[in-house]
Amino acid sequence: MSDRPGTTVFVISSDTLGRGSDELGRQLMAKFVLQLSTQSPKPHAIAFYNAGVRLLAEGSGCLEGFRSLEHDGTDLLACGTCVDFYQLRGRIAVGHVTDMRDIVAAIHAAPKIVTV
Repeated sequence: MSDRPGTTVFVISSDTLGRGSDELGRQLMAKFVLQLSTQSPKPHAIAFYNAGVRLLAEGSGCLEGFRSLEHDGTDLLACGTCVDFYQLRGRIAVGHVTDMRDIVAAIHAAPKIVTV
């Protein structure tokens, strides 16, 4: 399958990258997101659920990269149930809060899914 613009959806379910040290995992996630924002083509969308929604909240070390991706047309989809569970309603700094129906639709429509 080709990597045409607008065909890839990333799925992020954690606020860390990898297992082990959470501190290291947060640093790695911030570096990953920043590098992703410099690559071409950009993902069509990134879906966030569970602790992944924390990455979109005020104070996250990933906001610069996500703002750049959003500016370049990547749709950032935060699970509303997860946002409420982590008490982040009103603190999401980038992207938009949606429901699992929209997240599933984005994943279902994408020919390429990358799970982080």
